[in-house]
Amino acid sequence: MSIWKLILAEIRVRPWSFAIATLVIAVATTAVVAGPLLLNAYARQTAQAVAQLEAETQKELAKLDKQTKRIMRDLGVNLRIVHRDTKLGGLYTDFKAVDFPEVYVDKLAQAPQIETIVHVIATLQEKITWKGRTALLVGMRPVLTASQKNEEKPHMVKPVEPGTVILGYELAGNVRPGDTVEILGKSFRVASVRPQSGTLEDVQLVMDLHEAQQLVGKPGRIHQILALNCKCKGNRISRIRKELEGVLPDTKVTEHLSRATAREKQRDAVEQSRKRQIARLQADRRRTQKATATLLNILLPLTVAFSAAIVGLLSWLNVRERRSEVGILRALGKSAPTIAWLFLGKALLVGLVGGLLGCLGAYFTADWLIRTAEAQTFAPLAWDSTLGILALLGAPLVAAMAAYLPTLSALTQDPAAILTS
Repeated sequence: MSIWKLILAEIRVRPWSFAIATLVIAVATTAVVAGPLLLNAYARQTAQAVAQLEAETQKELAKLDKQTKRIMRDLGVNLRIVHRDTKLGGLYTDFKAVDFPEVYVDKLAQAPQIETIVHVIATLQEKITWKGRTALLVGMRPVLTASQKNEEKPHMVKPVEPGTVILGYELAGNVRPGDTVEILGKSFRVASVRPQSGTLEDVQLVMDLHEAQQLVGKPGRIHQILALNCKCKGNRISRIRKELEGVLPDTKVTEHLSRATAREKQRDAVEQSRKRQIARLQADRRRTQKATATLLNILLPLTVAFSAAIVGLLSWLNVRERRSEVGILRALGKSAPTIAWLFLGKALLVGLVGGLLGCLGAYFTADWLIRTAEAQTFAPLAWDSTLGILALLGAPLVAAMAAYLPTLSALTQDPAAILTS
């Protein structure tokens, strides 16, 4: 009779011993395999949650950018480009500036290397006396940059139609839109009256640039170019100046800092808030995953050791029960390896069957735990074939190692002493 037939015959005679040992190995394998499966599902859910939160963050930031651009448009321009010889103190107090050619604004708008400046406005301003009051005559011409033309973006400032003027609140008095007023000897129709703003706009007379140039005798000349800078990180003004030097080297630029930083600060505040949320989510899940992994690192070796001890104890009892059988086989001339295979082969069979049952148990246990947990706790179960193969190889090995000492005890017994006892 072959070794495997003897092993199967012994299992039929003592089924409970085989069943208990197999169950112990199956439970241990279930614990060993299910733990990493759950950790893997938890880690994948963490990655998905973080990726979703990051996608939502980018979507929210994009929406915020659009909203902030509208706010910046309503706030007005934040860049002022003037001739390099202009004294800014005189510009701010007396509105005096060195004029330069109007073509500069077209050159600036058409330059392909200009990436940080949009919504360009050529302006000319002169302090005049109008109806016995000091007023600021402003001529303007909005110009789209090359990048805006490519994207077909409308200019944030609407041009003033020729023959019309926009009155500041303090200058309007009883004048209403549609009325006709005279400015420096020429009649203009009032296009609108600006609401009170508490700024310089309240004393401005705004008209088409070319008509303003004719009124003050400066055809083809402007005093400044107003613009809006794009949102860019780092030292914005240095980057703008570098771009400007290659196009208009005899000009200089200043920035309205509060307006220029408003959009960036608003966007960064939201971005930092979302980053903190992502960091908290990652930290919380890392702590949970680390605690779970630590617990498994403690429990799983204890489980394997306990199962090995149970299998070893059952193997020892099996050896004691089969002393007479071992003695007869030795008396019949069976070799030590053959006797060893009777016990180690059974242990390997216990480990293989227990490993198979444990892998199935691990899959169904992990799947049940995932389906009964909250949807945001675990990702769907993904079977790890490498882990399964290691379990199927490891379970028989553990069972064989547990049966090694009992098997060695059976081999060292004297068959004559066994048969005469």
